[in-house]
Formats: sequence, structure tokens, C-alpha cells
Amino acid sequence: MAPKQDAKGCLSEFYRGIMRQKQIDHEASHANLINQYLHLWSSAIFLWCYATFAVDYRRAVYWGLFSLIIRQSGHYIFEPPCHDKEQAMLGFDTAKKVKIVLLYFTLPTVMLIQLTQWGRTKSFFTRYDIAVADLWLVATVAVVGGRTLFLWSKYGFLVSQHWLIKFVTDPFTDIPAYYRSSYQILSKKNLHFALHKSFPATFGLPEGMDENTQFNQHNNPHTGKRLVNDDGSVIGGIVEGTTIQRGVAERV
Repeated sequence: MAPKQDAKGCLSEFYRGIMRQKQIDHEASHANLINQYLHLWSSAIFLWCYATFAVDYRRAVYWGLFSLIIRQSGHYIFEPPCHDKEQAMLGFDTAKKVKIVLLYFTLPTVMLIQLTQWGRTKSFFTRYDIAVADLWLVATVAVVGGRTLFLWSKYGFLVSQHWLIKFVTDPFTDIPAYYRSSYQILSKKNLHFALHKSFPATFGLPEGMDENTQFNQHNNPHTGKRLVNDDGSVIGGIVEGTTIQRGVAERV
């Protein structure tokens, strides 16, 4: 029985590590109601992409990129500045996410346009029916795989898997976390407050609301330990334990 109990405990701890990453991500850059609403739609599209990928992966990739644009516009346009909070995340911060989106738009398209103009290369692309979606898919695997390998080398295998599984399952957990935004945003007062948080110089604070008003908490009340450098500066992520490679754990 002991090995089974140990395995169950390990799985439980692994699950808590994933959910802690989701909580950190929510607290860092998902406070704005408009951003939550856009994430709700984005997650719904991503789930459709997951469901149809095996049937028509190219269409799924195109819709996935469209969903990514919706998702990141919520961060870049509407979420208040949160760079400091994002340093606690294992994943990409908003600035890096925007660069990745721009990369998706430029690099594969430019590569395809250029490569298809060169004799044998053009024949190769034509013969194997290679489309922009194929290059975007390769770029996605490279970005996600590269980030996972980076986290593995820096914090260890388990922490890298916390982020990877958190990343893949975000659409599943975002919907129950943010579904209330679908009707909360219909309130003129709530929408005005969200715009105030995004553009305080343009939109005033609605009457009866204060600056600390929050919408739709992620409800992952997991505590943990945040990785910090020896000088006390945060290097990202939270894990259990007292020492993780180049980082030491500090209770938060």
C-alpha cells in the first residue's frame, strides 16, 4: 500500500504545482474584466481547435492563431501594467508574447513567399503541399518546446512540466474561471470600470466602485514557494522544496 500512497501523494503534489502556476498567472495579468472576456472567447476557440486538429489541422492552426491574437490583445491593450507581477511567472510575460505573435505573422509568411520562388524549393513545397499553417505549427512546437527545455535546464524537469501542462490546459480552466465575464461585461458600470483600469486618464472611476474591485478570481487557493535569486530577487515560478538548482525557495 505504501508505494500506492507515495504515488498518489506525488500526483497530488504535481497537480498542486500546476494549479499554483495557474493562480500566479491569473493574479499577475488577468484582473481586467475585458481581458477575462477575451480569454473566455479565446479559450472556447482553442477547445474547438483541440477537437478538430486531427480532422483538419491546418484550419485548427489558423483559428488557433486568431484565438492567440484575441488572447494577447486582452493582455496588451486592456490589462493594466503588470510587468513586476509577471516576473513571478514561469511562462512568457506580455512583452514576449507580443513579440511571439508578431513572429507568427512575419517569419513563416516571409519564409513561404521566398522559398516558393526558388526552383527546386518551390517544387518541394508544391509536391508536399506545404502551407503557411505547417510553418506556423512548426514555429509553435519550437517556441513551446524551447521554453520547456529552458525551464527544465534552469529549474528541473518537474517545474518544466508544471508550465507545459498548465499552458496546454489553460483553455479548459479559463472557461470555468471567467465564464461570469460573459454577462458581467454587459453591465455598463462594470465595463466602464474595466475601461477605467485600462485607461485611467480617459475613463473616470464609476460611482460606487473603488480601485480594489476585482472580478472572477481563479479560485486556486494553493500556497507555495517562489523561486528567488540569492540576492532575494524573484526569478520566476513557485515550487515545493527548500533549494531548486540556482534558486532558493522563499515562502509567499
